[in-house]
Amino acid sequence: MYLRTSDMKDPVQTGIEIQVASLPQGRPLAKGSVGGIYDLVAPRVNALIPDAWNHYTITCKGPNITVVLNGQQVSEANLDQWTEARKSPDGTPNKFTRAMKDFARVGYIGLQDHGTPVWYRNIRIKTQ
Repeated sequence: MYLRTSDMKDPVQTGIEIQVASLPQGRPLAKGSVGGIYDLVAPRVNALIPDAWNHYTITCKGPNITVVLNGQQVSEANLDQWTEARKSPDGTPNKFTRAMKDFARVGYIGLQDHGTPVWYRNIRIKTQ
């Protein structure tokens, strides 16, 4: 799922992706695991319920992104901490050609698939 995408023709480099795809069980949690903020923050825990509807609450407030999956906070990030292109605050590389601190704070929402079935329901957007 993409958030705050500023260019619909390039969501990968202009949006923030929350991983909703279930990856094989037993793998260590990584920046591409379900509930993670893709290529930025790995989830703290695997809160996925396999073969069931999973409930996300994603909060975007200024530079802060918080992901709650099935009632458990699984990841969070303050985008202002990503001050360099292609580099995370801990020094590890990421795919972004611009610093996350420079990403838009508003934008489009995108629902994604990778050629496999995926379903979304009861999407609600609340502004403050």
